[in-house]
Amino acid sequence: MNNPGFDQSPTDTYSNGNAHEKMANGKVNTDPNKVVAVLGSGDYGRALSGRLVRSGYEVFIGSRDPNKNLKIREMVASTGATLTTQDVALSHARVVIIAVGRDNYDALPLSQLVGKVVVDVSNNTKSKKGPHHRSNAEYLQGLTRDTEVVKSFNVLSAYALENGGLQGSKEVFLASDFPEAKSLVSQMVRDMGFTPVDWGALKAARDIEEVPLRLMPSWKKPVKVAFGVFLGLWIMSFIQFQICMNSQYYNWTWGWKHLGMQNFNRTIAICAIWTLALCYLPGLIAAYLQLWRGTKYSRFPAFLDDWLKMRKQLGLLMLGMAAIHACISVAVLTPQSTAWVYEDPKEIEVLVPGENGTTTTSVVKEYNFEFNWRGELFLTMGAVSTCLLTVLGISSLPSVTATLSWREFTFIQSKLGWVAMVVAVLHDIFLAWYYMFLYKGCYGYLPIGPQYALYLPMLCIILKIPLLIPPVDNHLQRIRGGYERPPRGGKKTEMIA
Repeated sequence: MNNPGFDQSPTDTYSNGNAHEKMANGKVNTDPNKVVAVLGSGDYGRALSGRLVRSGYEVFIGSRDPNKNLKIREMVASTGATLTTQDVALSHARVVIIAVGRDNYDALPLSQLVGKVVVDVSNNTKSKKGPHHRSNAEYLQGLTRDTEVVKSFNVLSAYALENGGLQGSKEVFLASDFPEAKSLVSQMVRDMGFTPVDWGALKAARDIEEVPLRLMPSWKKPVKVAFGVFLGLWIMSFIQFQICMNSQYYNWTWGWKHLGMQNFNRTIAICAIWTLALCYLPGLIAAYLQLWRGTKYSRFPAFLDDWLKMRKQLGLLMLGMAAIHACISVAVLTPQSTAWVYEDPKEIEVLVPGENGTTTTSVVKEYNFEFNWRGELFLTMGAVSTCLLTVLGISSLPSVTATLSWREFTFIQSKLGWVAMVVAVLHDIFLAWYYMFLYKGCYGYLPIGPQYALYLPMLCIILKIPLLIPPVDNHLQRIRGGYERPPRGGKKTEMIA
């Protein structure tokens, strides 16, 4: 059997014969929708083919010259796919995946794509926007008007495709003007272990192709919030320790060297505990709104909705800041820097040699490196809170979240999260016990760091306590289960969520 453009040389007969041998032996999948042709034998084409083979598909990788590179043939063979010519691959499959760049579309055997479902997986190298911009998928559809083009798979990396369970719950976006073709590719996405998301007509491919070019879009607001909090706290620390201290004692040489470490460490510690509180404060506000409205079906204000959506990112930022604070604190914690958490030093008299053989008597402190009871509690609370925060951070990673049941995830994020906040508050209180209730701020007006570090966490704890009262908690759970408070004079109703 001869195919157009196929030269029957001895080496070519190997590829062509191998493909036809599969057909003759009945090894090609009997379901035509399970046979896929991939045009392109590059890294991405091979990764996609390997994942399809492991998902139960018969895959033919079409190359313009399948016998040119022995190494490519070996790499394709390792995926379980069959390397052959483009003509042979297209003759076997109804679904064709174009795994080459837009610049190579004109060199494709376009006439042989007629009547097939063609999947475009390409991406742009830079953002292209504007009313006159056409996506790669739209450009391909213009070249092959009698095909059914579907945009998909471009948000998956070769790494995600080659590593079985990793990113298994990742969403894969699809767009097409042909519902049946889109449904067929959606099933392929599910078979590969991913989640298909329909973005509508092929015009939506313009937005889908922009997705891989975005730089952490869900992190922009949380980073701005965390940086804003840190900057405000750093300014307060600067005013407290550099401006006020020097102006009070008329000595403008003190404390400037501490800007790089001590000020930073104080600020990032307070910022970490505030950010932890910011993870739980929106949930408390939402709970009180639901109690007040008597329903869960009323939308939250836009600011609260955005705040609720950024809690995971805020939590991971908080974990990073807490880790930095722990590392710096372990390095600088000494009886000289934090005397009040150590046992009292001893004072001893020593003879200091002077000039001309003279000696003088001086009193020096022999520091004790044993923690007192407050220091031990302070260090223990810090270690426990760091451990709990690490568990919270790890459990919020998608690959870990996918292994947890809803009850397990809720227990870690809610119950352990609140314990972590309370323990962090105790860590702060035990550290600054002597200063916690004595007002020693700037000129007696500004609070000191250990005091305002507790403002947001204590607000959260105060708001949480009424929600723990059984009647209030039961009523809130009923509302979240679908109950709606009836208007005055009306009857109670239960709705299924």
